[in-house]
Amino acid sequence: MMTLERKLGYRFINRNLLNRALTHKSYHNENREKSLGNNERMEFLGDSVLGLVVSDQLMRNMPDVSEGDLSRIRASLVNETLLADLAIQLELNLELKLGKGEKRTGGSEKPRLLASCLEAVFGALYIDGGYESTRQVICQLFDDKLESVDVDTQYKHDFKTRLQERIQEYYKETPSYDVIEESGPDHSKHFIVEVKINDRSLGQGAGTSKKQAAQEAARLALEGL
Repeated sequence: MMTLERKLGYRFINRNLLNRALTHKSYHNENREKSLGNNERMEFLGDSVLGLVVSDQLMRNMPDVSEGDLSRIRASLVNETLLADLAIQLELNLELKLGKGEKRTGGSEKPRLLASCLEAVFGALYIDGGYESTRQVICQLFDDKLESVDVDTQYKHDFKTRLQERIQEYYKETPSYDVIEESGPDHSKHFIVEVKINDRSLGQGAGTSKKQAAQEAARLALEGL
């Protein structure tokens, strides 16, 4: 954990918090006698803190950008793929504690687990050091991405936002997303999400997370409009 602290640029006062942030529920379930708990609650907190910090920085860096464009940019920065890449840079894949089943199926390389672990680390950092320390770490990690934001490029890959704007423009409605199928064990979930307007299906998308499946459904729906 000392290597991780060095990469973060922050030394934890209570290292048990960091230990818990690195603990997936599969490990906790198999090692309850020595585990301090899983990282799901910290992930919940870290996701909120991350969204606030990125929103704050975008507001400061882009005083003339509209709310809609800021939302698109934030969505493109706070996503599973980018967070997983950052997690690998921090070598969280080497620190993440997984159960035997997750290890066998390559859990330490799964974007969903890595992204969730990084958010949990942000949550632990917030509990340990407060908002300002967490803000500094997040800004350091996202610095080059925040500086090189291109509104058009960020928007290009946000299919849900593009679909919603198209639907509202022509139908004055908001599309809805429903999980119509969920399969696989906890360590290897597979989702199918359907996007609809009223009762009309616009498309279905598959993915290893609900977010990924929803984006794929939106992409296919855009192709069909």
